[in-house]
Amino acid sequence: MLPRMFAGVALLTPLLIAVGPASVVTPGKWENRIDIIDVKLEGGPPGLAKAIMGKPIVVTSCITPAQATMGPKSLFKANKGCRVVRYQAAAGKISSEFVCIRPGGTQRVVSSGSYSADRYAVISKGVMTGQMSMTTTSRTTGRRIGGC
Repeated sequence: MLPRMFAGVALLTPLLIAVGPASVVTPGKWENRIDIIDVKLEGGPPGLAKAIMGKPIVVTSCITPAQATMGPKSLFKANKGCRVVRYQAAAGKISSEFVCIRPGGTQRVVSSGSYSADRYAVISKGVMTGQMSMTTTSRTTGRRIGGC
């Protein structure tokens, strides 16, 4: 479950950067990497925090020209449990906050970082409450690696 949650964040980050009145990233195939920097876990399986730290998650995604023209809130339409609280991308800086209601609890992720047309770097802090309480700090980086 946790690797899937982090992979979802990696897939959303370049899309969040891409959206807006004018696309700020180049559509195409992107490689996205998440490094978990810190994990504080209460009520979860023993050893889970140690198991996810130090093991980067790398996923690829494709940003189409159509996706680059959508607004950030449209990215969460497929997952009705998520919503954008705050989003800003301008002059090479990005910051965002989103909340997802999941069966086991609520996840809130606040991110900030920098971007250009073909790469980005973001630090995120996620807080999950509910059946399992967890706080994570992660570094997500991405780069365009070609066409889709």
